[in-house]
Amino acid sequence: MLQPNDVVELTCGAPGHGGFVVARHEGRAIFVRGALPDERVRARITEVKKSYARASTVEVLDASPHRVPEACSAAAAGAGCCDLTFADPAYQRELKASVLRDQLRRVGGFAPAFFGPEWDTVVQPLSDAPVAGWRHRARLVADGDGSLGQHTHRSDAVVVAPCAQLPDALTDLAAGLRAEPGTEVALVLDDAGAAHAAVPARRGRPAQVLAGDALAEYRVGARSWRIPVGGFWQAHRDAASRYAQWVGAYTSRFGGEPGRAWDLYGGAGVLAGALVDEGFAVDVVETSGGAIAAGKQTFAGAPVAFHRGDTASRIKGLPSPAVVVLDPPRTGAGAAVMAEIAAAEPRAIVHVGCDPAAFARDLGAACENGYRLAELDARDAFPGTHHLEAFAVLVPGREDRRGR
Repeated sequence: MLQPNDVVELTCGAPGHGGFVVARHEGRAIFVRGALPDERVRARITEVKKSYARASTVEVLDASPHRVPEACSAAAAGAGCCDLTFADPAYQRELKASVLRDQLRRVGGFAPAFFGPEWDTVVQPLSDAPVAGWRHRARLVADGDGSLGQHTHRSDAVVVAPCAQLPDALTDLAAGLRAEPGTEVALVLDDAGAAHAAVPARRGRPAQVLAGDALAEYRVGARSWRIPVGGFWQAHRDAASRYAQWVGAYTSRFGGEPGRAWDLYGGAGVLAGALVDEGFAVDVVETSGGAIAAGKQTFAGAPVAFHRGDTASRIKGLPSPAVVVLDPPRTGAGAAVMAEIAAAEPRAIVHVGCDPAAFARDLGAACENGYRLAELDARDAFPGTHHLEAFAVLVPGREDRRGR
């Protein structure tokens, strides 16, 4: 019987959702990290469940032609940061596209035939930025000696080693800092070129600045925001501006005459800015008081209203929208929120999603409530990892290309 720490030889199959490939051993599915499709590997079993097990590659016996030398020192030492930096970047995007298609089919209910030439789900680069050093904000944790590093995969152990995602400025900053063991530290290289580090504020305790300032400056177009170092902003340095650009373009194509718009899970209003630029008055719904405060400062005098609270409850009293933009957390918006959005009968729903399964589930829910998919795109906003960012535009109409 398979046990943790057993080392087994496996032939790897398709990528799965979560940064692994799927192999089989004695009738059981094995989710293997550190391997690519069609590789033969020796892998150590790390977890055993009734119907599946998890494993980590310890030796590659037959390598994929897409395998390259590991680019992340932290990942090589076991950190859970970069789980695809041993594959060439173009092939990373192919794997992500495969996972997205699979989730749209299995979770969203879209028929395989749906993905023909019109809907070729290719994951494109986010920008022309290098695939290393792209992350301008990160959270590290102090090990037993106070040095900053990252947790190993599915563990509280900490690896202190350079991560390929971080620019040199943040790697150097982290190397010079110390904190109490177990303390989480937020790092930011902001759009003014300043590096900051802080222990984020917690209930009853203010933020503790370790380097730089308490607020980081971010810019999108002519607008700027001052956000607490531990507050949310997109991880990739180009993401916020590109997302705003694409949301503006989608709104221009599908939104019709400017009117009212909703920006749900809206943070400090980056996507609201794109809607304002298209002539819309915007209602932003957000749970974070800090994000709302920053957004109100940026949008003083603009037709933007911020509403603090849970999306499901706050949208019930909002004016009817012509366009709805939502960028929910990794768990997605959920069927109830998607049904409420559809009930408001917007001309277009623009969905931005960072988790393929949740994204697919939300799109399926929209289709169940009288909307159809009009546009689909995906971008590699997290190079070297299994994560991606997906974009969809839904418009009124029944979808006839879903196979349930």
